[in-house]
Amino acid sequence: MATRILVLGDGAAGTIISNKLRFLVKREDAQITVIGNSKYHYFKPDGIHIPLGLKNYKDSVKKTEFLFNYGVDYVRDTVSSIDVENRSVKTASGADFTYDYLIIATGDRLVPEEIQNFDKEASHFYSLDASLDLGKKLASFKGGKIVIGPSSIPYQCPPAPYEFTFQLDRYLRRRGIRDKTELHYIFPLNRVFTMENVSAHVQKLFDEKDVIYHTLYNLESIDSEKKTVTSLEGEDLPYDFLILVPPHKGQEVITQSGLAGDQGYIEVDRNKLNYKDFDNVFVIGDATDLPISKAGATAHFQSEYLAGKIASDLSGFVAEEQYDGSVACTTVTGDEKAFTLFFSYTRPPRAVFQSKLDYILKWTSADTYFSGMLRGVM
Repeated sequence: MATRILVLGDGAAGTIISNKLRFLVKREDAQITVIGNSKYHYFKPDGIHIPLGLKNYKDSVKKTEFLFNYGVDYVRDTVSSIDVENRSVKTASGADFTYDYLIIATGDRLVPEEIQNFDKEASHFYSLDASLDLGKKLASFKGGKIVIGPSSIPYQCPPAPYEFTFQLDRYLRRRGIRDKTELHYIFPLNRVFTMENVSAHVQKLFDEKDVIYHTLYNLESIDSEKKTVTSLEGEDLPYDFLILVPPHKGQEVITQSGLAGDQGYIEVDRNKLNYKDFDNVFVIGDATDLPISKAGATAHFQSEYLAGKIASDLSGFVAEEQYDGSVACTTVTGDEKAFTLFFSYTRPPRAVFQSKLDYILKWTSADTYFSGMLRGVM
C-alpha cells in the first residue's frame, strides 16, 4: 500500500513541498494529497511593485489548481480540525483524511481587526486587493506626512516594509512631490530591522534618502479623528497617509486543534521541523514559530530539506541531514538597486553590495517563482 502523505495548505510552502515530493517519490510508493481552498495564488513579494505601477498584477497571479505537478491530488476544501494523536484531519465538507505523514503548511493570516480603525485608516500591500487599492490612493496623493511600517511582529516577508519605503521614495521623486512629503518609518525593535547587520545598512540608506525612522515603536492605537498613531511607549505620530503591515496570526484551526496557543504558530524542532515527539508530523513556512521562517524563500529551503528526508525514509535510508536555517533573500533598496542576503541559524546576513542585477532578479522573481520554485525544480 502506498504511503499517505497529507499536506495542509495550498500556499507557497504547501505547493513547493508537494511538488518536490512528487519529483522524488514514485506514485506507487506514495500518495500525495494537498488540502487547500485558495482559488488564486498571489505572489506576495510583488506587493512592493504593484501599487507603484511597476508591475502588472496579472503577472503576479495564477490559478491555484494548475500549479500542482501531475500525480499530486489537490482537494479544494477547508481544514476544520487536526488530530495528530489519531492521525486524522477533518474538513468543512465533512470529509475525513488519515495519513502516514502530515505536513502542516497552513501559513498565517492577516488580522487587522486586532487594531481599532485599522481597516478604516490604514492601507497595505499584503494582499492583491489591498495592493491595487493602495495604488489608487497613492495616485491621488499630493503630499503630506506618510507613516509606514509593521504594526507588530512577526509578519510575512520581514524586509517588505523597508523595501516598499525605498520604492515609495523613488515613486514620489519621479512624481515631483518628494519635497512635499515626509516619510516616517516605524519599527517595534530598537533598530529599523530585525537583523542587526542588515539594519545598519538600511538605516544608512534611510539617512541618505531623508526617511525619518522611529524605533521601539510598538503600535497601540489609531485615532481616526486626530489622524494620529500612538505606540505602547507613548509616542504620538500624526499622519496624512498611513501604510501599515496588518497584525498577523496563525490559522484559527491550529489553535482550535490544540497545536498552538492564541497566536497560532506551531512550536517545532528548528533543525528537524517536526512537531513535539511526532516523527511523522512536520510544519513548514509561516505556520511555524520560527522567526526566520516568515518568507517564501524560507519555505523553499525547508521544503528541499523535508522532501529529501521523507524520500529517504520511504526508500529505507536514514537521512542525517538537518535544516540549518538557510535562507536566500533579495531585497530592494531603491533607485533600481537591491542586495541579496544569504544566511542561516549560525551565519548572519551581510548587506554590503547593491546592484542593478539584484534588482532585476527581484523584479523578475515572479516568473522564476511560478515556473521553477513552485514546481519543485529549483
